[in-house]
Order: sequence, then C-alpha cells, then structure tokens
Amino acid sequence: MAEITGVEAMVGASGTSGRRRAAGRPGAATPLPSPDGVESALYAYAAARESLSLDELLAEAQIPEEEARAAVGRLLEWRLIRPTGEEADRYVAVPPATASTQFLMPAIRELHERQQEISRACAQLNALIPVYESTALGITTRDTVQRLTDLATVRQVLTELSARAQGEVLTSQPGGARPQPQLDEALSRTTPLLDRGVRMRTIYQYTAQFHQPTVQHVALLTERGAEVRTVGDALPRMIVFDRETAFIDLVGTRQGAVVLRDPSLVTFVADSFERAWAQALAFPRPEDRGQAAPPEQLRQEMLRLLTEGHEDTVVAKRLGMSVRTLQRHLSEIMRTIGARNRLHAGYLIHEAGLLKPAN
Repeated sequence: MAEITGVEAMVGASGTSGRRRAAGRPGAATPLPSPDGVESALYAYAAARESLSLDELLAEAQIPEEEARAAVGRLLEWRLIRPTGEEADRYVAVPPATASTQFLMPAIRELHERQQEISRACAQLNALIPVYESTALGITTRDTVQRLTDLATVRQVLTELSARAQGEVLTSQPGGARPQPQLDEALSRTTPLLDRGVRMRTIYQYTAQFHQPTVQHVALLTERGAEVRTVGDALPRMIVFDRETAFIDLVGTRQGAVVLRDPSLVTFVADSFERAWAQALAFPRPEDRGQAAPPEQLRQEMLRLLTEGHEDTVVAKRLGMSVRTLQRHLSEIMRTIGARNRLHAGYLIHEAGLLKPAN
C-alpha cells in the first residue's frame, strides 16, 4: 500500500479517489503510458538514475505542477516507480516486467476466477438440456409434425420461436378484427423481433381495416418495418418462422395448433402464403382507408361465394364479418342486380359478367 499512500500524498485525496477505487483493475483507471507521453519521459528519466526525489520528477516534467503530480501518481499506480523504502521522498524505477506482474496480478486472478465461474455455469446449464428436451418446444424440435392441444403451450412455443427467429416471419390472420388481448400479446412477441431486423409480413382480411384496435396495432408494426396486406377471402391461419417451422390451426379447436418442421410441408405452407401475398392489397393507413383497399375487392369475393352456393355462415366466416353484416351486403347486391332470390342472383351475375375472372 506504500505506492497508493505516496500517490495520495502527492496528488491529494480529491485527485486520487477514483483511481484508488480502480487501482486493482488495470485499464479501469487510466490508459497505460504511450511512448511519447509525459509518463514515459518521466520513467526514462527515473530509469537513468539510481534514485531521485519527487521534486526532481516534478521539475523534469516541465508541465504545470498539478499535471506533473498526476503523471507521477500514474507511474506509481502502474508500479513503474516505487519508494526506495529508505527515504520517504525518494523513488527508484522498476523494470517493466516486474511492474507488469505486480500491476496485472489482481486482474489475472480475477480472470481466472471468472473462467472458473463460467465453466461451472456451463456445466450447470448443460445439465438442464434433458429437462428442456422433455418440454413442448424440445419435443417439437425433434418431431416433424407435432400437435399442441392447449393454448398455454402454443403461446410458449410461439414466444420461444419468435425470440430465435433470424430471417423472416410470415403470418396470416383470418377472421377480420382480433380481440385487444390477442393484439397485445402478439405485439409483445413481434416488437423485439422487428427491432432485431427480422422481416415480417402479415396478411389480414379486408374487414380488419375497419377495426380501430387492429388498425392501431398494424400502425405500430409498420412503424418498425413490418409489411401488412389484406385479402377478401380467408387465408388459413398460419405462421412461418425462417421457412423452417410452420404453425397451422388444429382442426376442431381454437386452443391448439399443429407445428410443422418437415421441409416439404413448411415449403407448401410458405408457398400458399406467397400466392396470397401476390394478390393482396396494402393495408391502408388511417388517412387512406377506403382508397388502398376498394370495396370492389370485397364485393367480388361476395359475388364469387354467392354463385358457389355457400351458406351465409360459411361466407361470413371466410370474409371475416358477422352474418348480419354479410346479409345486409348481399341484400344490397341482389337489389342492385334485380335478383328475386339467391339462385336467380347467381344466374344474373354470370349473365351480366359481373364476376371478374380470378388472376
């Protein structure tokens, strides 16, 4: 501690308190001397003499005394000079190899301890691999097709895959408006993903643009770089991560999902998304709503489904609207074309060429 005491005596407590706290950690206090710095010049001066006094060092520095004292203090801190032990105000130069050992030893000990801690932590974490592999995500990564039958597991796996995504995520969200809790949950997963630079493309149904919470959700996503489009008819619900893992609905329940890892199946799902994406329209901004996605898109889907003879409940679900809203639109269409009933409407639609051919 003699060196530190010497530093305090020369520079004063206010000038050394920060350096003293960091003295045991090389590099945390001050940079080491440069070849053309004042410390190197003072060290060369000291090394050429058997011993010298503090006054001689300060005079040799040829800089303001406060700066000179600080430079001498750093030489003491780096162990490049030390008191002689015989006279309190005389110092001798220390060989750099010796100074290096004395100065770096605390850091070397700390590094060794940290390496031991890291080794222990790795061993403890590796011991948990069997535990992880027995979980839902661990099982999913081994099986090419996996059924997840409860919502909690679906959310867990989605969250973990979102955190690991690196390239691109594709999502299709049919059904029109989504409840606010679902939007909040989705935002908590997708925001970090987009902030990492992962590309995200989402397809909604046309009617989603008239649901204010969904509109606000889309605005938050697009601000971070997501791309969102709309389609009239329903595209099955799907999520594709990095074209390696795909989620699709589990038939018969809204609480589960099927996870696909087979390359052929994942490619099929991703290609289905791409075909719909090519035909979809950009999700309109609030100020452009009604222009970017014209009503004609929805009207064409209604005409097509009407001529195919689907029940109202089926058509409403595919278009992402309520049955009552659908029936109001269909009544307006039938009134406009002068149809007496649904069958007559189908005939008139074909006869008048109202249904445009699919692209």
